[in-house]
Amino acid sequence: MAVSANVACKVAKQALLQCRCILSVQPRRNRHKSIFRGKWPEEAKTFQQRLDELNAKDPELDRAINIGFPLGKNSGDRSNDAKKLQQWIKSKTSLESAARLRHLKLDLETVKEKWQNEKGPSHLRTIAEHYGIFDDLFGSAFFYNTNPLTVCYDYDEEFVTPVYYGNKIPPAEAAVHPFIDYKSDAETLWTLIMSCPDGNLQHNDKECLHWFVGNIPGSQIDKGETVCDYLQPFPVRGVGYLRYIFVLYKQNGKMDFSKFKKSDSMSLQERTFSTLEFYRQHQDNITPAGLAFFQSRWDSSVRSIFHDVLGIPEPSYEFIRPPNYHPQQKRYPHKQPFNLYLDRYRDVKDIQEEVLKEHLKKTDPFQPTVEPKYPNIYPHAGYIPSWLKTRIQNMRFGRHQWKHLKPEVFSFRLVVFGEPLE
Repeated sequence: MAVSANVACKVAKQALLQCRCILSVQPRRNRHKSIFRGKWPEEAKTFQQRLDELNAKDPELDRAINIGFPLGKNSGDRSNDAKKLQQWIKSKTSLESAARLRHLKLDLETVKEKWQNEKGPSHLRTIAEHYGIFDDLFGSAFFYNTNPLTVCYDYDEEFVTPVYYGNKIPPAEAAVHPFIDYKSDAETLWTLIMSCPDGNLQHNDKECLHWFVGNIPGSQIDKGETVCDYLQPFPVRGVGYLRYIFVLYKQNGKMDFSKFKKSDSMSLQERTFSTLEFYRQHQDNITPAGLAFFQSRWDSSVRSIFHDVLGIPEPSYEFIRPPNYHPQQKRYPHKQPFNLYLDRYRDVKDIQEEVLKEHLKKTDPFQPTVEPKYPNIYPHAGYIPSWLKTRIQNMRFGRHQWKHLKPEVFSFRLVVFGEPLE
């Protein structure tokens, strides 16, 4: 009897499991007759929970390591901020009335210096992480900007173009190496490297080295050892904004950079560089301390860099968009303007050719055309169908396929059914 009871229990358990499997597969309905497939919303994981599982990181393996100098006591301590603020308010009650009456004056240089000494390094680390600077240069490591860099390009005799943390600078304004300044002692040695993690045309996982100066005594860049001459930024046309990064390293002593010197300083292959490999080789002798970077994209000055300086053809990239989907063409479309409907299925090159021919036919190379102040003020003579009126208006205002041409290239004298239209 005991054996038969055990067998009956096993059979009952198997039947119960089969019923559960069937119930979990079959769609379930609620009182509103909606069908739920899979788990109930209360049991299923949300999209964010699934993303967290896919992007889960090991806190030990993926922990960011500070390879720079540690922060001071005032930089990361926020426990006494509220208490200090209350004490400052009580001692400076007269400042409230001065600020309300707009008589309060602040020294911006003092405010900037205090910010750089206290909250600046933490804020700049967040900015650099947002732009992916540390990930592309040092992998999982980072450093605090404890020695801020002052980088300025000469714009003209009166103005300069400063480099901050991600501002946009055209390549034409960065043609000559910038002015660099930072706080340092005269006995210390420094290394300055400018590289672009997005501009290497041969290797996707490498950088393009634009400037390398080592063994800099104090902040005297001109007295340092120029390992690689300065090369103007040359963002390729069609790739958008590229990042150009200045990193300042403090040396423990004089170093030998002979193996980083380039035989041909204008060769892009010779300028292939990796900040991570460079730091791994010299991590016992250098410590990153300063950071500044800007963004730049293509302009007309880049063409001369490729042709005159680098001596190679200029590459150009273009995003090829997928063709627009159009349903199968009908012989008699219902409530569709026939001219627009037919243009939808024409080849784009044929439409561009038609626009170009119209442009050449209406343009006189010896008489400059004058753009009319009111293009659509000219009346139409005789009967004109509505579709042709719309076409003429589009030509006059430069709409649709005519949008790339200026309105003045079109003459307002058209011939319809053998009659000229003024």
